[in-house]
Order: sequence, then structure tokens, then C-alpha cells
Amino acid sequence: MTLREATIKDATFAADLDTALYPDDPQDAKVYAHRWAHPDQNFVRERFIGEVAGKPVGYAYHHHAKWEQMTERFGNVSGDVLPSHRTPARVDALIAAMEDRSRADGAKRFTAWSWEHDTLRVDVIAKRGFREERRGRFWELDLAANRSRLEAMALESRKKMRDQKISVLTVDRDSDPDKWTKLWRMSNEAEQDIPTTVPHVEGTFEGFMDWMRSPGLHEDRTWIARQGDAILGISLLSYLPPPGVVTTDWTGVARAGRGKGIARALKYETVMQAIALGVDRVRTDNDSRNAPILHINDSMGYKRRPDMIQFMRDA
Repeated sequence: MTLREATIKDATFAADLDTALYPDDPQDAKVYAHRWAHPDQNFVRERFIGEVAGKPVGYAYHHHAKWEQMTERFGNVSGDVLPSHRTPARVDALIAAMEDRSRADGAKRFTAWSWEHDTLRVDVIAKRGFREERRGRFWELDLAANRSRLEAMALESRKKMRDQKISVLTVDRDSDPDKWTKLWRMSNEAEQDIPTTVPHVEGTFEGFMDWMRSPGLHEDRTWIARQGDAILGISLLSYLPPPGVVTTDWTGVARAGRGKGIARALKYETVMQAIALGVDRVRTDNDSRNAPILHINDSMGYKRRPDMIQFMRDA
């Protein structure tokens, strides 16, 4: 297997590879292409394609926030291979190559991720000296089975918002000319309070707006909470064409809005809208130590899916 630098044209292959490895979590080529074409300027990324006899069989990458943005130099490394060509040796070789690239770029600690049920990948990562650091918790909500409960809870939540004079609406209906700047700043603030080992680095406003234009995101399906002149929260689902699954893309609440039930209210609106649009299930994920949002998911009726494990080792 030989490596070459990836181009935008390779985004479709990368999405197809991830879908082939994990068919229960299908990926969308348009989302990958959009992400690759609009990199956040506060981050450094390199992507590579592994080939056998001139045909693509593997995909690998490493990325990190610009070092001046970080207190410690964490580099994320990853690599994997199509099921037809997948062996522990090939997965190991890709990850090793990305470690070399990341180390040469100045990384002092490596981080890598794997679904907990992917025993081949977990074993490769562990044998490279990585140890489990934390987990991402993944969930799925059956909208049909939970519809009555969700409707009742949404009505209760709407009353709570009215009583506090908090408006909950889709962003396309908000007339504030500064709404996008406020949402960017609020999202950066909210992200800082998500439990993590690798420190969160603020994205640029341009990167935020590029993300808002991602395939699957819609202004009339992006819910925000406003109190007076302040935007206090946001929640939105990503709607991808089948076989993609509708998934929470982001839910965040400003520090000034904590304890008011805003996250819950916004999440109810996203799923009630999904029901009205004929969606049968939605998914979400959160850090396993983010107790408030985990409690909301559990109370809404979300059921656990396999975790994703974050591993770390010194470079």
C-alpha cells in the first residue's frame, strides 16, 4: 500500500469507506466534500489516500489546532482500510504514518478514536501504546414510539419558556442583523464548557458560517432561544438523504442561559419538527461525562448505541 495526498475528489471515497466499515452509521459524500473544501483557518489538516495497484483502498489523516491556539500540543491521528483489504497490519501502518506526520509537525501527544465494537481497530490502537482516555456516548430516539410523551413534554417546555419570556424560534424567522455573530460567539462559549481532554479551540466566524451552509443543515430547521437582545441557545438536526440518519449536529446554551431549561426546549422543538417532516428516528452524541445533556437524552427516551472511545499516548 502506497500513500498519496488526498484531493477534494477523494472525499466521496472517504465517505464510502467509512460507510462500508460501519453501515449502521452511513456517511454522506457531499458533507465530506463540503468539510474538506472549507477548512477552519485555526486548524492544520493533512489527508492521504492509501492505494494498492493504483486503486484507493485506505484513507488516513492527522489534524490539530494551530499550536499558538493550544496550551498542550495534541495531534489527532487516524487511518483505516476498506473491508476487502482490511488487516491489522494495514490499519497499523496508516496510523503509524500519521503519527510520523503529526510528530514531525510538532505534536507532543497523540489522540485516536474508535467505535468500541470495532475490535480490530481497538486492538491495533492499544498495541501502539494508546490507552483509553474518555468516551463519546451515542444515542437513538424512536420518534414513533415516544411521540405522545415528546408532545406532552414539548407543551410543558413551551410554557416554561413563555413564563420566562424566552422566545424559541427558527433562525430564519429571527430579524436581528447580528444574529449570526451572536450565534458564533454563543456557540464558542458553550463549547468551552463541554468536558474534554483536548482543549476546545474557538473556530473562526468564517468557519462557523461555512458549517451553517453544510449539506443537511437548514435555517428553517435551526432552532434558537432569544431573551431580549441576547441569543441564549441553539439546537439543530442534520437532515441527510437516505440511507443517512437524521442526527443532532449541535446543541449549545450560553452560560447566561443555564438552568432555564433552554437546551431541553430546543431539543424538543427539533424532534417535534422532525416528526412533522415524517422522520422516524433521530440520533445524537455527547461526551460521556456531560451529565446535564445525558440526563435530557435519557428523559426524552433516547436509547444507547455503542460508545466511541478516545485513546491517547505520548508522541
